[in-house]
Amino acid sequence: MDLDSLYAVIQKHYADELPFAIYRKPNKNEIRGVLQQDDKLYITSDFKESGFVFAPFDTELNALIFPVSKSELLTVSYPKKEEEIPEPKVSKLTPENEILKSDHLKLVLKGIENIESNTLKKVVLSRREEVKIQPLNSGKELLIMYERLLVSYPSAFVYCWYHPSVGLWMGASPESLFSLENKTFRTMALAGTHKEDINGKAMWTEKEKEEQMMVTSFLEKALEKVVPILMISKPTTYKAGNIMHIKTDVGGTINTRLCDIPCLIKKLHPTPAVCGLPTDEAKQFILENEFYDREFYTGFLGELNYLDTTFTDKEKTDNSYADLYVNLRCMKINKGIATLYVGGGITKDSNPEDEWNETVHKAGTIMQILS
Repeated sequence: MDLDSLYAVIQKHYADELPFAIYRKPNKNEIRGVLQQDDKLYITSDFKESGFVFAPFDTELNALIFPVSKSELLTVSYPKKEEEIPEPKVSKLTPENEILKSDHLKLVLKGIENIESNTLKKVVLSRREEVKIQPLNSGKELLIMYERLLVSYPSAFVYCWYHPSVGLWMGASPESLFSLENKTFRTMALAGTHKEDINGKAMWTEKEKEEQMMVTSFLEKALEKVVPILMISKPTTYKAGNIMHIKTDVGGTINTRLCDIPCLIKKLHPTPAVCGLPTDEAKQFILENEFYDREFYTGFLGELNYLDTTFTDKEKTDNSYADLYVNLRCMKINKGIATLYVGGGITKDSNPEDEWNETVHKAGTIMQILS
């Protein structure tokens, strides 16, 4: 099967209102598809099934799965492309105005005050932005947008996910939650945000360096008893689209008798990069003070218990496999409205105005792919 054939299958699936996910892993030259053959909503509670999982931010809510046993699995080669991304023809439904900005500034200020007076060290606060687009009446329009994501974010996990009972989500995540194959474990600490400068570099502030170090320290503590020798790289600058982050790679050989995939999910989700520290306090602050429901934004998604290259069902083996990504740089599309989700990490040194500007820039980068 070639790319055009895959896209034709996706268009028919979308027209028939059947669930599917298509995705390309970071820096890879192939696209994979998981096409569920019925419209049932399948739920996973223990993450032991084989399939493509889509989990929300709130761990108290259900995670969804397209089971391997109920799906057609496809993979096609995808050559890297470099082309101009046309200017989007969009109009904001919630334009940047003083009320919208004031609400976010108050939220950030409340987060800073809570950090200064309580045990909270960091909290990631977000908002959503609605944009009016041309309705996606056929799969052709959504595939045009998906192609723009592929071109704009070659080093990200680029996906399009659809279920008729839930809606259409699309995104380009720069952050791995974790990958596990047999006993080989990998994850990353990702934090800090800068717009790429003219030289392709970023000057990191002490606040941003400290924020990234918090994530690294969290991973060290969470994994110290299950990964005997944890290898941690030096922090490097990582580019996702035209946004720069600080990244540290973390990995090692895990003792799967002490901690399997469900155990790792419980330990690492939600990460400090999308929630805060301590995790429980930060999550509670978010749920009580943000002005909306994050749904699947800052949740996670990806392959669960099936091989990434051959799509072999691994339920009958003793080996564990997962390749999961944090759902960032994403949007939900419904009836001609694209809802974009943007946020940033708040610490005691945060400046509310700077945090607002960061969300504006993040929204602008994802908005460029809208049709």
